[in-house]
Amino acid sequence: MPVYRTSPRADANGYCVGILLLDLRQPFVPGDVGNATSYDYPVLYRTVPGGCASRVFVGDPELNDAVVETARELVDQGVKGISSDCGFFMNFQDLVAEAVDVPVFLSSLLQLPLVSSFLGRDRTLGVLTANTTALGNRVLELSGLPPGREVVIRGMQDNDHWHAAFKDPAEVVDTDVIEREVVNEAIALQEASPRLGAIILECSLMPPYARAVHDATGLPVYDFMNLINLFQRATHQHPYQGYY
Repeated sequence: MPVYRTSPRADANGYCVGILLLDLRQPFVPGDVGNATSYDYPVLYRTVPGGCASRVFVGDPELNDAVVETARELVDQGVKGISSDCGFFMNFQDLVAEAVDVPVFLSSLLQLPLVSSFLGRDRTLGVLTANTTALGNRVLELSGLPPGREVVIRGMQDNDHWHAAFKDPAEVVDTDVIEREVVNEAIALQEASPRLGAIILECSLMPPYARAVHDATGLPVYDFMNLINLFQRATHQHPYQGYY
C-alpha cells in the first residue's frame, strides 16, 4: 500500500483542480464550470472577494492581492492546478502563475495559440465572448496568440436573456433561450467569416451550449471544459491494456 503524509493546511484531500470564482450569484447549470457535476473528478471552488465581473473584465490591479491570496488558499487545500470561471481572469494569468507552484490555466483563451496551430494561415479563428468591449488586443496578446493570426470576435452582451444571466443575483437562467442566443451569435460569426476554421468559447457559462454550436456550424468548438479536462488527463494518466 502507498504511504500518505498529512497535508498541513488541507481540510480534505483528493482535489484535482481548484477554481477561482467571480464574486457574484447566479445559477451554475450542468456543463458550466461552476457546476461540480460537470466533472468526472473532484474540484474545489473559492470565490475571489470583490472579484465582480466588471473588475475582472478590465483586470483591476486592486484585485491582484485578492486573486493571489485565493489561489494560494486553493494550493493549501492540495489542488494540482488552478483554473477559473471567467475567461477574463486571463488578466491575472501571469500574476497567479508566478505566485503559486502548481500549473495555472485561468482562461479558455489560453487555447488560442494551440488551436491557431491547427489551422492553415488562410483560415480564420473565431471567438465567441461574453463581452466584446472587454476582449481587446491586450487580452488576445496575453493568451500568446501568434502575431498575424486573423481572429474574428462576436459578443453576447446585446442578447436579453444572456445579459440577465449576469445580473447579481441572477435568479433564473433559461438554458433553452440562452442556447438559441449563443447559437445565433455563432452562426453570425460564421457568416461574417466564411474562412472560419474553429470557434473558441471564452465564457465559462458557454460549455453547456458547445454541442449546439458545433451542430449548427460544423466547426470544431473549444471551451473551458476542454482546457480543464486537458490538464486533468495529463496529470492522471491511465495505463493502456489490450492485445498485440
